[in-house]
Amino acid sequence: MKKYMELPADYAVLSDDEMTYTTGGSAVGGVVTIVGVAVLASSYVWGISQARDWLSVDSNRRGNPLTVMGRAMDAISDDMSKSPSNFLRDVVSTGTVVALAPLSALLLIL
Repeated sequence: MKKYMELPADYAVLSDDEMTYTTGGSAVGGVVTIVGVAVLASSYVWGISQARDWLSVDSNRRGNPLTVMGRAMDAISDDMSKSPSNFLRDVVSTGTVVALAPLSALLLIL
């Protein structure tokens, strides 16, 4: 029986001190993650509330689903063109609403 390990040719042995740098993560990374999740969650809530407000207008709901989606895209585009901050806010909120489409549809129907 062989009592040795075969390692790849480019394998580099790390000491205990060097392992500190390979574990990753820091307090700053955790804070950034929490802030990012909070921003995405608030963007999602804002996007759903805006979609519900837009759909509450009877004329916006008329027509087939593709017509309604076209009108919605026009409304989002008009809002995005107002300022760079509106553009960024609308991109993030639209992305989160679309990414969570099944939940979004459920929240918009109820």
